Amino acid sequence: MAQHQHAPSMEGMQKPDWLVKLAPAARTEAIQRQLRGFETTMAEVAYRYTEMYWGGIDGNWEYAAHMQGEMGKALALGLERRPVYRKSAEQLFLKGAFVQIGEAIQKKDAALFKERIETLRASCSACHAAEKHAFIKIAVPTVRRNPIEKP
Repeated sequence: MAQHQHAPSMEGMQKPDWLVKLAPAARTEAIQRQLRGFETTMAEVAYRYTEMYWGGIDGNWEYAAHMQGEMGKALALGLERRPVYRKSAEQLFLKGAFVQIGEAIQKKDAALFKERIETLRASCSACHAAEKHAFIKIAVPTVRRNPIEKP
C-alpha cells in the first residue's frame, strides 16, 4: 500500500525554479510581490485571533496563549515588511490591548478574557481606521475554523 504524502512529489514535474531564473537584482522585488502587502499578515492575524478567541472561551488556555504568540510573530514579520504601519500598530494595538489579552490568558481568567477581547477588537478597529481602513471593523468570532477539542 502506498503511503500518503502531504508534500507533492517532484517526480515527473518541472522543478519550481522561477526565483533562481530571475536576475539576482530582481529577486527581492519578486519575493515581495509573492508575500504581497500587509493583507497576507492580516489574513494570518484574523486566523490567529479567531483561534485565540475560541481557545479562551473554551478554557483551552495553552492553545489561546499559543495563538496569541503566533499572532505576535505574524505582526512582527508583517511590520518588518511594511514598516509604514508600525506607528499605528504599536500605539493602538501592540503596546496596549495585545499585551492585555496576553495577561488575561496567562491568568486563565474567563471574565477578564471576555473583557479584554472587547478592548482588543476596539483596538484593532482603531488601528484600521488610523490606516484609512475604517471599513474593517473586527467582530467577535462566530464560526470555529479548526476542530480543536475542548479541554
